[in-house]
Amino acid sequence: MANDITEMTNETLIRELLEKWADATRSGRRDEVLLSHASDVTIFDVLPPLKYEGADAYRQSWDEWQPTTEGPSLFEIHDLKITTGQDVAFAHCFIQCGGIQPNGMTFEEWVRATFCLRKLEDKWLVTHQHISMPIGRQSGNS
Repeated sequence: MANDITEMTNETLIRELLEKWADATRSGRRDEVLLSHASDVTIFDVLPPLKYEGADAYRQSWDEWQPTTEGPSLFEIHDLKITTGQDVAFAHCFIQCGGIQPNGMTFEEWVRATFCLRKLEDKWLVTHQHISMPIGRQSGNS
């Protein structure tokens, strides 16, 4: 029973961590986006250079890939599945992204996301993040 409670607690903590990450990303709160990522995180993303070694490298690239939108952006986690152990966990989901560009055009994309986490000093941290988009997927511009 204790293991079930610990697993539920860990799953809840990770779910909250990822929802805070999504909210910070959606709201453009740059200083909060990587609060729960290890400093030596490896991040694979959909835009060049495709691989980032460390949180600092990812932070420095923010302006290169973060789209400018008018009003609130769309960045919603869907179908989040989490598997936890005592000190390691992984999660995967779909993320619906989009918004209105300054020229009035809208965009919407779906990406896949996988997160690997470690519990370090009683705190869950993302140590690997992988965001991908199916090859040949057409943009939702209108």
